[in-house]
Amino acid sequence: MKGSDVLAELAKEALKKGATNARIISARKVVVDARARLKCFVPICPSYGRHLLCPPNVIPVKDFEEILRLYKHALILQVQADFDSRDKAKGRLSKELCRKLENSTGTVRWQRKLHDLVDEVEASAFKKGFRFAAGLIGGECSLCDECTALLRNHQCIHPFRARPSMEAVGIDVVKTCENAGLSVHLSSADKVKWTGLVLID
Repeated sequence: MKGSDVLAELAKEALKKGATNARIISARKVVVDARARLKCFVPICPSYGRHLLCPPNVIPVKDFEEILRLYKHALILQVQADFDSRDKAKGRLSKELCRKLENSTGTVRWQRKLHDLVDEVEASAFKKGFRFAAGLIGGECSLCDECTALLRNHQCIHPFRARPSMEAVGIDVVKTCENAGLSVHLSSADKVKWTGLVLID
């Protein structure tokens, strides 16, 4: 198969595996903006410093930006959840409120669905000859209820499955999705879409 045919096949595979949307774009359309990473720290995310694949434990934005320049293509993946993103908070946002909202919406289930999908597509791309295929998820790694890596001398118990998020390496997910002709609705009645990415070259 020619390169473009293989890429199209990867997108089709992603849809068959449960992606709501799967779109191949030029890696040049992946937008890196350090402010995306800043949002991990202002206001500080409950996962900041508590996950091996969350800031400050992931590569710096500048380093990722240099790596991104070496890629030609990216496959944007979305999984649509069964709840909307309207503000359900009854008061000021807090760690406890975040956990309560996550439990009530089943957020982790959708994060893990996206995570599995990104892993499978990355593996498929590798088998098709894209040896530098690299997947990124949306939100913090949720393979474990609590990240045990920091308690185990940085030994992740899922080293071949764990992936950092797009935001953690500085990707502006909203702008990148817009560049791909896909939507990300925040604080709206539209269903939440979890977004991931597989870099391909």
